Amino acid sequence: MKAPELNSLALKLLGTTESQLSIYAEGAEEGLIELAPVSLPEDPIGDNNHLGWPVATKTDDALVLVHRRIPGHNPWGAGEGDETSSFSVSRCSLDGGETWSDPFDLRDAMTPDCRNRGGHIPLSHRYKFGPANESSQGYKLHLNALGSSPAGTVVLLCNYGAFRSEDRGLSWQHLANQFREDKMEGPIVYLGPTIVSHPQMGLCAFGNTVAYGRGRRFPNAVDGPIELEHHNLVMLNSLDDGLTWKKAVHELPSWAAQHEAAAVCHGNDIYLLGRDQRTSTSYLQMRLVGARPVDVRRANMRHTRALDTPDLGFNPVTGRFEMVRSFRERMRIDLWSIAPEEWESSEWRYEGVLFAKKEFASEEGFYRHQDGFHPAGAVIDAARGVQHVFFYTGHPNGPAGSFRLTRTLDTPKLKAYLHDRNTG
Repeated sequence: MKAPELNSLALKLLGTTESQLSIYAEGAEEGLIELAPVSLPEDPIGDNNHLGWPVATKTDDALVLVHRRIPGHNPWGAGEGDETSSFSVSRCSLDGGETWSDPFDLRDAMTPDCRNRGGHIPLSHRYKFGPANESSQGYKLHLNALGSSPAGTVVLLCNYGAFRSEDRGLSWQHLANQFREDKMEGPIVYLGPTIVSHPQMGLCAFGNTVAYGRGRRFPNAVDGPIELEHHNLVMLNSLDDGLTWKKAVHELPSWAAQHEAAAVCHGNDIYLLGRDQRTSTSYLQMRLVGARPVDVRRANMRHTRALDTPDLGFNPVTGRFEMVRSFRERMRIDLWSIAPEEWESSEWRYEGVLFAKKEFASEEGFYRHQDGFHPAGAVIDAARGVQHVFFYTGHPNGPAGSFRLTRTLDTPKLKAYLHDRNTG
């Protein structure tokens, strides 16, 4: 590893301390942890200076990343969404994330009638950045779910439907009929960040359904999200390398209102970790074992507010599941782990702080003055012995940018280093 240069804009968006930055500078020299920018709003297009919610996947020796390019997270004061706003912009790297290709707007792979179906703001987000648009046309997905197949195909499900790339994210094919509003029954599906490959079920993405209505959160809202009416886990799977998809719905107990679950396939089972939208105090962990009903439990990581979508992966060095989460109350990113044989205990082990902003006066700082982090869709590169964690940070009205935090898979060694630096 090496310590990358951080320009003045990157430092402004990170909003962290010199002590925190020194952890990455010295950690990079020791091959433990480094921090680098990926996409910064150095030349914003219109009001679209918020480059957030990055997710990534690995195929062969390439990293493929997708993030948004929109006016902001909080719509008040963020600016206007327009025809240059995009919820899916891709980049790829062939050198472990040190350099990246130019941004590619996934809508440029769509035909004009698909790209503009219902308007330039996608169906799920018209309540926020296009409240006067009452069209019901569009694609019934929200957020970006990204993964790679055993054949090396990169697959993306997003606000614009389904996409495939057979050349490591350099070019994309849009599957025009998949998830279109006149082809898909039921409400909009909020996606978790990862698409996993299962030996029998093929490519699998996971999410939840959300009821939409008028005016709950935003005074002029049309088709905005309303109170949760659905307690389910939606599985979207493809048996033909991402060309066609089927939807299955697993009903969950009334207390288990999970959201945007991250997934990992381990053995023949799929393990998931989603936001607990019923209490907003922890995460719901789930396990799919063949055709058996979903096992769902509440994990021990606690919050007081502001849950964010986590990352879930299996570390081949430690033999443990590892979770990267936003702790938005303190604006930091934490690392936790649990052994597969301890999954049913729901007792995760705290490993350390991977990133922290400067302290601010109130918990109300998130979504008002501070924004981040969505560290979901991370990539474990076993050959290099590292995990690439991608997150965004900045202001909720913009500007905000996406960053790469690469850390060793030797978690005990990293934990000791972080502990020594934070207590020394």
